Amino acid sequence: MTPFARPLLALALASSAALVAFTGSTSAGPGTPAPPAAATSYGVDMGHSTLMFRCKHLGVSYQWGRFDAFDGSFTLAEDAAESKVEMVIDAASVNSNSKGRDDHLRGPDFFNVKEFPEITFTSKQVTGAGGKYSIKGDLTFHGVTREVEMEVLKVGEADTRMGRRAGFEGRFKIDRTKFGVETYSDSLGTDVTMTFAVEGIAKDS
Repeated sequence: MTPFARPLLALALASSAALVAFTGSTSAGPGTPAPPAAATSYGVDMGHSTLMFRCKHLGVSYQWGRFDAFDGSFTLAEDAAESKVEMVIDAASVNSNSKGRDDHLRGPDFFNVKEFPEITFTSKQVTGAGGKYSIKGDLTFHGVTREVEMEVLKVGEADTRMGRRAGFEGRFKIDRTKFGVETYSDSLGTDVTMTFAVEGIAKDS
Protein backbone atom coordinates (compact mmCIF):
# COMPACT_ATOMS: atom_id res chain seq x y z
CA MET A 1 0.00 0.00 0.00
CA THR A 2 1.34 3.41 -0.91
CA PRO A 3 2.13 5.91 1.84
CA PHE A 4 -0.73 8.17 0.91
CA ALA A 5 -3.38 5.46 1.32
CA ARG A 6 -5.38 5.31 4.52
CA PRO A 7 -7.35 2.35 5.87
CA LEU A 8 -10.52 4.35 5.32
CA LEU A 9 -9.63 4.74 1.68
CA ALA A 10 -8.17 1.33 0.95
CA LEU A 11 -12.27 5.40 -7.94
CA ALA A 12 -13.71 5.29 -8.52
CA LEU A 13 -13.74 7.49 -10.18
CA ALA A 14 -13.53 8.32 -9.35
CA SER A 15 -13.43 8.90 -11.66
CA SER A 16 -15.08 6.96 -11.91
CA ALA A 17 -15.75 7.20 -13.71
CA ALA A 18 -12.03 7.17 -16.75
CA LEU A 19 -13.26 5.53 -19.42
CA VAL A 20 -11.16 2.75 -20.84
CA ALA A 21 -9.68 -0.79 -20.77
CA PHE A 22 -7.22 -2.73 -18.71
CA THR A 23 -5.29 -6.00 -19.16
CA GLY A 24 -2.52 -7.96 -17.52
CA SER A 25 -0.31 -10.85 -18.55
CA THR A 26 -1.43 -12.83 -15.51
CA SER A 27 -5.15 -12.17 -15.99
CA ALA A 28 -7.35 -15.10 -15.18
CA GLY A 29 -9.53 -16.63 -17.83
CA PRO A 30 -13.32 -16.61 -17.51
CA GLY A 31 -14.25 -17.21 -13.90
CA THR A 32 -17.05 -19.26 -12.44
CA PRO A 33 -20.07 -16.98 -11.95
CA ALA A 34 -21.27 -16.96 -8.37
CA PRO A 35 -24.14 -15.21 -6.65
CA PRO A 36 -23.02 -12.25 -4.57
CA ALA A 37 -22.71 -12.66 -0.84
CA ALA A 38 -24.90 -10.52 1.37
CA ALA A 39 -22.03 -8.03 1.59
CA THR A 40 -18.46 -8.47 0.36
CA SER A 41 -15.63 -5.98 0.83
CA TYR A 42 -13.11 -5.58 -1.98
CA GLY A 43 -9.78 -3.84 -2.19
CA VAL A 44 -8.92 -2.19 -5.50
CA ASP A 45 -6.43 -4.09 -7.64
CA MET A 46 -4.57 -1.14 -9.16
CA GLY A 47 -2.81 -3.38 -11.65
CA HIS A 48 -6.16 -4.12 -13.26
CA SER A 49 -7.81 -0.74 -12.79
CA THR A 50 -7.62 2.56 -14.67
CA LEU A 51 -8.55 6.13 -13.76
CA MET A 52 -8.57 8.69 -16.57
CA PHE A 53 -9.74 12.22 -17.26
CA ARG A 54 -10.31 14.39 -20.30
CA CYS A 55 -10.91 18.04 -21.08
CA LYS A 56 -11.21 20.00 -24.29
CA HIS A 57 -8.15 21.57 -25.87
CA LEU A 58 -8.67 24.83 -27.78
CA GLY A 59 -12.24 23.71 -28.47
CA VAL A 60 -11.10 21.34 -31.23
CA SER A 61 -10.08 18.09 -29.51
CA TYR A 62 -9.91 16.25 -26.20
CA GLN A 63 -6.78 16.03 -24.08
CA TRP A 64 -6.63 12.80 -22.06
CA GLY A 65 -4.66 12.00 -18.94
CA ARG A 66 -4.62 9.47 -16.14
CA PHE A 67 -3.54 8.93 -12.56
CA ASP A 68 -0.95 6.23 -12.05
CA ALA A 69 -1.29 5.83 -8.27
CA PHE A 70 -4.53 5.36 -6.37
CA ASP A 71 -6.06 3.05 -3.82
CA GLY A 72 -9.50 2.27 -2.51
CA SER A 73 -12.13 -0.20 -1.47
CA PHE A 74 -15.77 -0.94 -2.05
CA THR A 75 -18.43 -3.01 -0.35
CA LEU A 76 -20.87 -4.82 -2.59
CA ALA A 77 -24.18 -5.81 -1.00
CA GLU A 78 -27.38 -7.37 -2.33
CA ASP A 79 -29.16 -4.27 -1.05
CA ALA A 80 -27.53 -1.43 -2.99
CA ALA A 81 -28.19 0.94 -0.09
CA GLU A 82 -25.69 -1.09 1.98
CA SER A 83 -22.96 -0.75 -0.64
CA LYS A 84 -20.23 1.88 -0.39
CA VAL A 85 -17.13 3.14 -2.17
CA GLU A 86 -14.01 4.92 -0.94
CA MET A 87 -11.08 6.07 -3.09
CA VAL A 88 -7.89 8.07 -2.68
CA ILE A 89 -5.76 9.33 -5.57
CA ASP A 90 -2.18 10.57 -5.45
CA ALA A 91 -2.55 13.86 -7.31
CA ALA A 92 1.16 13.97 -8.13
CA SER A 93 0.79 10.74 -10.14
CA VAL A 94 -0.94 12.63 -12.97
CA ASN A 95 0.27 11.46 -16.37
CA SER A 96 -0.76 13.19 -19.59
CA ASN A 97 2.14 11.84 -21.68
CA SER A 98 4.09 15.09 -21.44
CA LYS A 99 6.58 15.77 -18.64
CA GLY A 100 6.38 19.53 -19.05
CA ARG A 101 2.60 19.54 -18.99
CA ASP A 102 2.51 17.15 -16.02
CA ASP A 103 4.87 19.38 -14.06
CA HIS A 104 2.54 22.30 -14.82
CA LEU A 105 -0.50 20.29 -13.74
CA ARG A 106 1.20 19.48 -10.43
CA GLY A 107 1.87 23.17 -9.81
CA PRO A 108 -0.26 25.94 -8.29
CA ASP A 109 -2.07 26.72 -11.56
CA PHE A 110 -3.85 23.37 -11.41
CA PHE A 111 -3.58 20.57 -8.83
CA ASN A 112 -1.15 22.31 -6.44
CA VAL A 113 -0.03 18.92 -5.15
CA LYS A 114 2.26 20.33 -2.46
CA GLU A 115 -0.74 21.78 -0.67
CA PHE A 116 -3.34 19.25 -1.79
CA PRO A 117 -1.57 15.91 -2.32
CA GLU A 118 -4.71 13.75 -2.39
CA ILE A 119 -7.98 13.60 -4.29
CA THR A 120 -10.59 11.57 -2.42
CA PHE A 121 -14.08 10.24 -2.94
CA THR A 122 -16.43 8.81 -0.30
CA SER A 123 -19.88 7.57 -1.27
CA LYS A 124 -22.96 8.71 0.62
CA GLN A 125 -25.72 6.94 -1.30
CA VAL A 126 -25.81 3.98 -3.67
CA THR A 127 -28.98 3.09 -5.58
CA GLY A 128 -29.76 0.72 -8.43
CA ALA A 129 -30.17 -2.94 -9.30
CA GLY A 130 -29.35 -5.41 -12.04
CA GLY A 131 -25.77 -4.26 -12.33
CA LYS A 132 -26.55 -0.58 -12.96
CA TYR A 133 -25.94 1.85 -10.12
CA SER A 134 -26.06 5.53 -9.33
CA ILE A 135 -23.55 6.64 -6.70
CA LYS A 136 -23.64 9.98 -4.91
CA GLY A 137 -20.73 11.04 -2.75
CA ASP A 138 -18.25 13.69 -1.70
CA LEU A 139 -15.33 14.44 -4.00
CA THR A 140 -12.49 16.40 -2.40
CA PHE A 141 -10.18 18.01 -4.93
CA HIS A 142 -7.90 21.03 -4.61
CA GLY A 143 -9.02 21.47 -1.00
CA VAL A 144 -12.71 21.75 -1.93
CA THR A 145 -15.37 19.13 -1.20
CA ARG A 146 -18.47 18.93 -3.38
CA GLU A 147 -21.07 16.27 -4.04
CA VAL A 148 -20.89 14.43 -7.35
CA GLU A 149 -23.04 11.73 -8.88
CA MET A 150 -21.82 8.96 -11.17
CA GLU A 151 -23.42 6.22 -13.21
CA VAL A 152 -21.69 2.88 -12.74
CA LEU A 153 -22.03 -0.42 -14.60
CA LYS A 154 -21.11 -3.72 -12.99
CA VAL A 155 -18.99 -5.60 -15.53
CA GLY A 156 -18.85 -8.89 -13.66
CA GLU A 157 -18.30 -10.80 -10.44
CA ALA A 158 -16.79 -14.27 -10.11
CA ASP A 159 -14.62 -16.66 -8.13
CA THR A 160 -11.36 -16.97 -10.08
CA ARG A 161 -7.97 -18.61 -9.57
CA MET A 162 -6.86 -15.14 -8.42
CA GLY A 163 -9.56 -14.91 -5.77
CA ARG A 164 -13.09 -13.58 -5.78
CA ARG A 165 -13.23 -10.50 -7.99
CA ALA A 166 -15.70 -7.87 -9.12
CA GLY A 167 -15.33 -5.13 -11.70
CA PHE A 168 -17.09 -1.87 -12.52
CA GLU A 169 -16.76 1.00 -14.94
CA GLY A 170 -18.33 4.43 -14.98
CA ARG A 171 -17.90 8.14 -15.42
CA PHE A 172 -18.82 11.51 -14.05
CA LYS A 173 -18.24 15.15 -14.92
CA ILE A 174 -17.14 18.10 -12.81
CA ASP A 175 -16.83 21.83 -13.37
CA ARG A 176 -13.25 22.41 -12.26
CA THR A 177 -13.84 26.08 -11.52
CA LYS A 178 -16.14 25.06 -8.67
CA PHE A 179 -13.08 23.43 -7.09
CA GLY A 180 -11.05 26.61 -7.47
CA VAL A 181 -9.12 25.60 -10.63
CA GLU A 182 -9.71 28.32 -13.20
CA THR A 183 -6.46 28.50 -15.19
CA TYR A 184 -6.93 28.53 -18.98
CA SER A 185 -10.72 28.25 -18.75
CA ASP A 186 -10.95 29.91 -22.16
CA SER A 187 -8.78 27.35 -23.97
CA LEU A 188 -9.31 24.21 -21.89
CA GLY A 189 -12.92 24.76 -20.92
CA THR A 190 -14.25 24.14 -17.43
CA ASP A 191 -15.71 20.64 -17.71
CA VAL A 192 -13.55 17.62 -16.85
CA THR A 193 -14.88 14.11 -17.41
CA MET A 194 -13.52 11.36 -15.17
CA THR A 195 -13.69 7.79 -16.46
CA PHE A 196 -12.75 4.70 -14.48
CA ALA A 197 -12.54 0.93 -14.74
CA VAL A 198 -12.03 -0.67 -11.35
CA GLU A 199 -11.39 -4.30 -10.47
CA GLY A 200 -11.48 -5.37 -6.86
CA ILE A 201 -10.38 -8.52 -5.04
CA ALA A 202 -12.33 -9.72 -2.03
CA LYS A 203 -10.44 -8.96 1.17
CA ASP A 204 -11.00 -12.50 2.49
CA SER A 205 -9.70 -14.13 -0.72
